Amino acid sequence: MSTPPDLSLDTPPVIREVPQGIFVPIPNDNDGIQPLNCGVLTPDHQLVEESTTWRDGRAFSLPPRDLTAAEIEPLPGRYMFGGLLFGHFGHFLVESTARLWAYEALQDKIDGIVYLPKVQRRIDHVQNVYTPFMKLLGIEAPIHNIPSPAQVDIAHVPQQGFGMFGMIEGLREYREFMRARMGAKIADNGAKRLYVSRSELPQERGGLLGETLIEEYLRGEGYEIFHPQKHDFATQLAAYKSADYIVSPDGSPLHMAALVVKPTTKIAVIARRPDVAAQFELQFRAFCGIETLTIDALRDHWIPVNHARPSRLSYGEIDFAEVYRALKGGGLIKGDKPWPGMSDAARAEIMAVLEERQKIGFKLYQPKPV
Repeated sequence: MSTPPDLSLDTPPVIREVPQGIFVPIPNDNDGIQPLNCGVLTPDHQLVEESTTWRDGRAFSLPPRDLTAAEIEPLPGRYMFGGLLFGHFGHFLVESTARLWAYEALQDKIDGIVYLPKVQRRIDHVQNVYTPFMKLLGIEAPIHNIPSPAQVDIAHVPQQGFGMFGMIEGLREYREFMRARMGAKIADNGAKRLYVSRSELPQERGGLLGETLIEEYLRGEGYEIFHPQKHDFATQLAAYKSADYIVSPDGSPLHMAALVVKPTTKIAVIARRPDVAAQFELQFRAFCGIETLTIDALRDHWIPVNHARPSRLSYGEIDFAEVYRALKGGGLIKGDKPWPGMSDAARAEIMAVLEERQKIGFKLYQPKPV
């Protein structure tokens, strides 16, 4: 398979059955750095093309290295291939769940789901973190996050059904599986107005400069300020499922919200990075039939001094008055007083705190002239 699967086709997606299939994780010394040589092999060590992980139209994983017979351990039974298991929450949601649509057909036929760890460190910890998420999907099959090559009696290898960039709309089967199962038993008696904040994330996560000002303004509009990292998955799902209005910077929690929000929910995404918020427009439209309000009010980007361009670690500086106008025009707030922005002194104070917390200096991004 030299190109990623076309998720828009009406033809049934592929689940390839491979007798004596071999699951091959990334080598121990790789530490998650590309190229990621991993996947599923046939008994004669040919790549099962459906096991390739795709990102941005390119193969994110490459065929495994050559193996000796002594390296391969037996794992008796029938197992479904889950793909790469990412530790990063956003990549877990978008890429580690991408083959779970096949569980609907395979749940009574398999002895477990085999994942390949993205990084060969703390693999039990990563698996334990995400096991409750699997339980919320009704997945009872044991999860195996294998550190070394394993040969099974039968490997079931579903094609990737979701992913970053061009795959963000997902297979119809994936969307139906996730929407039907995720949060099915979750109550929706939480706050009706929700601001999903990044202001208390651990260091090196990036965000919006002066985000606590947004929190202050939205609190005055009746919004609850929600820090998802402080809550378990069930509580996060309940918050998103309950809300009639959600405002959030672009970020991983929105991928989760798309699994449970009501089709009537109004959602505004405040861009903190260039060209990322459009991904959520596509996802919410495909998953929920919701037309999100994208607010691109970025004025500047503050990036670590050792970086060359904005990234997930950078901080976007926004025009607060423009955010106010967009939210007011979109019906997400009612106040008649425009939002004042940061003073120079306030910005300097915020930057000083940020640099102390991150233990690195920041600079204003200066794009090169075209």
